[in-house]
Amino acid sequence: MPEGDRLIYWDADVFLSYVNGMTDRLAHLDAFLEKSGKDIQIITSTISIVEVAFGKAEIDGKVLDKETEEKISRLWGTNSPIKLVEVFPEIGNGARGLMRYGLTQGWKLKPMDAIHLSTALNQRVVEFHTYNSHDFQKWIPEVGFKICEPISDTPKLPL
Repeated sequence: MPEGDRLIYWDADVFLSYVNGMTDRLAHLDAFLEKSGKDIQIITSTISIVEVAFGKAEIDGKVLDKETEEKISRLWGTNSPIKLVEVFPEIGNGARGLMRYGLTQGWKLKPMDAIHLSTALNQRVVEFHTYNSHDFQKWIPEVGFKICEPISDTPKLPL
């Protein structure tokens, strides 16, 4: 990644919004994806591959759709603008530490969310994008990076 690029982490719910074609979010997500690898780099944990298994229409209809599967697969393919980060012991230990710290504060942190936060912390991101930012706001002092919804300064207008 060239010096000066912003390292941004995407939680699995951001990818699900993209896969589900949520019209109120797509302009911003497309803008970030277009910039990734240029002036920003989007990263996520490999656990996102598991969490982004179905589109909403597939779940609702209980029928798998080839087009949705292809869209999901493109997110992790070789030409993807997304960089995947493997879960390794340091990230696992960090996730456990966050969960243990949360316990002392009276906060609950699901294991997958702990892995996402720990991965972002390990990779030294400047922003953590999620549509559940209200659930994560209390963690900002502990992790030291901005947690927010993905809002682009230059949303991509639909054609």
